[in-house]
Amino acid sequence: AIQEWVRARPPPAAPAPLLSALADLLLEKMGGSSGVLYGLFLTAAARPLHDRSDLPTWADAIDAGVEAMQRYGGAAPGDRTMLDSLCAAAQALHALRSPGADLLPVLAVAVQ
Repeated sequence: AIQEWVRARPPPAAPAPLLSALADLLLEKMGGSSGVLYGLFLTAAARPLHDRSDLPTWADAIDAGVEAMQRYGGAAPGDRTMLDSLCAAAQALHALRSPGADLLPVLAVAVQ
């Protein structure tokens, strides 16, 4: 659905509208509890990015998304849910808050 959406129209260039649009798409197309949780994650992650989109704010955004998933989904790290991977990525992205953080190596660790 995301690939089809991107082919049909150019996605928003700004981070907050992009994440909000992806949240809406997932809520509409994915369905089920996973679609709702990913939608909540992206909606919450978009909020810090409305005013700024520097590297530390991206770390804040993923933290906001994880917090929303925990609040509404009820899972905690270690419960063997999708949250475990997202929490590991969020922890890696905390390095973006350091002055002079190098984006690509931080992202590589987050992906792992």
